[in-house]
Amino acid sequence: MLYNGIERIDKIKKIIAAANPDIILFCVDFDGTLVKICKSPYDVAVAPGLYDFLTGINNIKNVFLCIVTGRELADIEQRVNIKRNIIYSGNHGFEIKSYYEDFKLNFLVENAGNYIPLLTEALSLVKNIDISSLIIENKKFSISMHYRLLNNSEAKFLKQSVKNIIAKNPEFKKYLHITRGKKILEIRPRIDWNKGSACGYLVKEISKACVVSNNGYGLAPRKSIAFSQASIKKINILRVNIGDDITDETMFSHNYSFNLEENTFNVSLINCVIGKKQSLADFYLADYSRTPVFIKNIIDIFSG
Repeated sequence: MLYNGIERIDKIKKIIAAANPDIILFCVDFDGTLVKICKSPYDVAVAPGLYDFLTGINNIKNVFLCIVTGRELADIEQRVNIKRNIIYSGNHGFEIKSYYEDFKLNFLVENAGNYIPLLTEALSLVKNIDISSLIIENKKFSISMHYRLLNNSEAKFLKQSVKNIIAKNPEFKKYLHITRGKKILEIRPRIDWNKGSACGYLVKEISKACVVSNNGYGLAPRKSIAFSQASIKKINILRVNIGDDITDETMFSHNYSFNLEENTFNVSLINCVIGKKQSLADFYLADYSRTPVFIKNIIDIFSG
């Protein structure tokens, strides 16, 4: 059952109380979740109010914000234009960069570069599809075709054309695949990695930074956990996932635990989808404008 993430603050409070988090990681989609979806991806801009909100929450101790998007890393960095205490995850998690002072990270999924020649070849064929209003993005590690401006017959022709391009080339068929989103087709490498994988990876890396703090530097849990004790230490992480599209569903998971050296990390999740619809999420928001309110409510409970 989906609950309204703003109205059911009581349920949010219970989840946070049960999780008792030392650290919160927000994994938040961009288009349709933080900003309104535009007819062209190039028209999207971060409003001053959203910019102020994002910079306002990036100094809160042990609260991490990652923008997880299908956009290329360079594009989302330039579009948001915050280079301090923030994490960007581009190309559906294929590339990740952290600007946190105590948590530096520059990640590219293994073997992604090997697919660039095939993607370049596929891109040249996609550009030959005769549709004037088609918007094509070369994102280096993937290709996006936005068809929001196309009519139904053009969209149908596009889908069949892209399907034929992949099907007729044995190497394309073996190493590339087609994915779909809101009025978008993408050609991506056949690598078992997605937004959910990236979020899980970030949890592990943040956890490693906590372990490093055992030696006197790096991250430290919010609560007074004595790292010098010989017994196993329990550190609680709350991961809040917010998204609006099919690709964001990979972020929506369940609570889990893992051990790292002498520490046990308990990971609790709050999953929220934009729009009341069928989803793996537990909560929903009416539209993208409610996302900052939802995030702020969680931070207030955490900090209170």
